[in-house]
Amino acid sequence: MKRKLAARLLPDRRSFTKDAAKTLLIFLSITAVNFFMVQTAGDTQNVSELYLLSVLLISLNTTGYFWGLLGAVAGVVGTNYLFTYPYYAVNFSIQGYPVTFLCMLMVAGISCTLAAGIKEQRNLSQEREENTQQLNRVAQQLLGAQSAQQIGALAAQCLAQSLQAPACFYLSADMSVPFAFGQVEGLSFKQDQEAVRTVFACNRPAGRGSDLCAGCGYRYFPVFSGQQVLAVAGIRTEEPLSEENQEFFQLLLSQFAMALERQRLADERQRLAVEKQKEQMRGNLLRAISHDLRTPLTGILGASSAILENGQRISPQAQQRLIQDVREDADWLLRMVENVLSVTRIGEGAPGLRKVPEPVEEVMAQAVNRCRKRLQGLSLTVRVPDEFVMAPMDGTLIEQVLINLIENAYTYGKSPQPVEATVCVKGKDVQFVIRDHGPGIAPAMLPVIFEGFVGRDGQSADTGRGLGIGLSICRSIITAHGGTIRAENMPDGGACFTFTLPLEEEASDG
Repeated sequence: MKRKLAARLLPDRRSFTKDAAKTLLIFLSITAVNFFMVQTAGDTQNVSELYLLSVLLISLNTTGYFWGLLGAVAGVVGTNYLFTYPYYAVNFSIQGYPVTFLCMLMVAGISCTLAAGIKEQRNLSQEREENTQQLNRVAQQLLGAQSAQQIGALAAQCLAQSLQAPACFYLSADMSVPFAFGQVEGLSFKQDQEAVRTVFACNRPAGRGSDLCAGCGYRYFPVFSGQQVLAVAGIRTEEPLSEENQEFFQLLLSQFAMALERQRLADERQRLAVEKQKEQMRGNLLRAISHDLRTPLTGILGASSAILENGQRISPQAQQRLIQDVREDADWLLRMVENVLSVTRIGEGAPGLRKVPEPVEEVMAQAVNRCRKRLQGLSLTVRVPDEFVMAPMDGTLIEQVLINLIENAYTYGKSPQPVEATVCVKGKDVQFVIRDHGPGIAPAMLPVIFEGFVGRDGQSADTGRGLGIGLSICRSIITAHGGTIRAENMPDGGACFTFTLPLEEEASDG
């Protein structure tokens, strides 16, 4: 408090010349007006009032109390020296004058103090209004941040612009993600690194001007929520922050802490959602395996046991049928294992995809050839673009999608008309269409057809050899490629599955 009062009473060195010039100009102007009034009207009664006016003007247009008090003293002396008999002589010994001049000095001093206080409150109110507006702007910008890195970069910029000083912001104690704004020359990296680690560990300010790591170029402050330090903010100023700037600085840090905490919670929710989705996929996969592996294995075990135990009593034709059943069940198991491997690769995340440009005609041809080997009696019509089309994809997985959709159309379509497989280019995407001419999809099943364990007729996939999980796999694969997939019933009958893939690889955010 004493230092603050002394700062108000002493002249500000930064504005000394300007304030001195204003004080001199106002005092000389009022003195000239007094001379004019005395010469024209011969009245000296208003001289002191005009000098009081000069005190108010000086106090309102200069910094602190010093110049107003100086104007008050100058007004009293000027009244006595210039406009009180004997003229051009300082004489306070005349009867009645000492009290008059003392009262004038006290009124001038009080007026000066009040005027300076009003000015200070006005400036303080204006500064707080500006700070509030700036805090609102910062809050709006932070709401638009999508990651902790964006918040860190925005925080460093806001600190530097608000405090008019170089600033930096760290999200981790190892300083692996620094954000700086302004000049950073002359800093000792080792000392500053130690200061940042100290702030993270102790939740206390460190660095320049503090009792911890005082040799740093910056002073570092914790950005914390509760007892957890979320980040460290650093500023470099030649002089300590004023009380108003310190309050504003702490409000900024609170804004950054709330933004980082909000982002942390959002990231945690997203992580939990991903974990939940993975758990759901694992559960779906286990359900499928529990049935799809058990059913063919039971058939293989039964057929092989019949051949081994009763081979001599079974006709060659019956043995041939049993062996054929074993082969079909083994082939089904092979496809199921392929589906399981596909789910495993997608479950590890899209970055695990090996996307390279592949000719779409060749991918379609390989899928069709495999389907014709697996499905006896498959009738299939294929249409591909006349031009050569390349698209970035994991060829093995997209081939698996086509096989699943063609098998689905063949199994549920049950129409004498062939299954249609079409490839065409639509804008920036390549589109694959698999259509059959069967009874179509149950309307109630369309919204959940890709969820996993439902067939196109609405029955659980557990009632037979599950093809329902194939559709779930298809959606996972296409989504991981950045494409879309949908199912619909055609007006002239039959079901149609359509999926798209981007013709160009999307640029990564990093």
